[in-house]
Amino acid sequence: MTETAPRRGDVPQHPEFEAAVAGGSLGSEGPGSAHRYRNLVLGGIAILLLAMAMLTSYSSAFGNPTPNNVQLAVTGDADAIVALEQQGSLDLTVVASARQARAAVLDRDVDGAVVLPAPGKGGVTTYIASGGGRGLGQAISGVGDSIAAKLQTTNTATDLAPLPKKDPVGSVEFYAILFAGLGAALGATVFGRILGTVDTATKFVERSVVLVLYAGLLAGLITLWIDSGLGAVAVGPWAVFGVLWLTGVAIGGAVTGVAALGGTIAALAMTLALVILGNTSSGGPLGIHVLNDFFQALSYVFPQGDALDLLRSVQYFDGAAVAVPIIRLGIWAGAGILLTLTAMLIRTRREAAARSGAGRGTVVLPSTSSS
Repeated sequence: MTETAPRRGDVPQHPEFEAAVAGGSLGSEGPGSAHRYRNLVLGGIAILLLAMAMLTSYSSAFGNPTPNNVQLAVTGDADAIVALEQQGSLDLTVVASARQARAAVLDRDVDGAVVLPAPGKGGVTTYIASGGGRGLGQAISGVGDSIAAKLQTTNTATDLAPLPKKDPVGSVEFYAILFAGLGAALGATVFGRILGTVDTATKFVERSVVLVLYAGLLAGLITLWIDSGLGAVAVGPWAVFGVLWLTGVAIGGAVTGVAALGGTIAALAMTLALVILGNTSSGGPLGIHVLNDFFQALSYVFPQGDALDLLRSVQYFDGAAVAVPIIRLGIWAGAGILLTLTAMLIRTRREAAARSGAGRGTVVLPSTSSS
């Protein structure tokens, strides 16, 4: 037996109920929570924890930058090289000449290079690349100054990849990646609420097209601003656009997959993790190798570090060493596709099992007719 569910008009509603339901008026904050003070306390605590998590993460990563696992090419006096090898913060690569040391920096095989003179002959030459991280470049220059002081000579620092005059700190490119990722993550979450669950092949294609177009629009607007508005693009804007577009597709695709599998709450949780841990582990304008071991390890987990590394390679190193970050961003995009397809498969099997169970539980009664 079935009975008709009560209609909305049969049940008394709060006078501002429409403002609190989906599709209702946005001109009101609604009737409020049924448990006002309990939820007020819980909501306030949640916001405070979020603020403290962001403060802790950003201050821990950027508050006291020190050299850590700096990849340094060295050449010259063997005794001085042996002394450098005793420093645990440096990862040395010995090369045969100053020319090879310079090439290693430009090819992004190392973060910087130090050319050590023979005892009593000339000064120390340090090659840095501020485009790979301003803080990291300053740290390597400091290493050269320290060596020169011990050798009682001078240090000449040469910047092989200088930052543009309109972005002398290297912060614009960091913010470009930050907001490309944040915009893509929030966009993917909102699109999920608007377009609904991806449960068919048609919806999968629809969501993919929307995400790709949105990421392109987002990347285009960011590129337009930092190029025309700030003048911080050192190469052709299309190259920067491509990096930002790939970043948006990778992060937006991954969030879409998480939302398909775990819902909006899971997507928001992942977005928070990207903001709190992903942005800081990228090294920001400082560079990864001035972060501590914890954040350096996270740089291999979250995509912002690869996106920022790719943007720097395009901007300041003529496209050197772009393969690895492109592959890692591609893995993030591919993971999003895989998670979405997995969610579709799980949902399809559940629906099939539900239909099968309903079919087995149906009792067909013989029809009766009056003669």
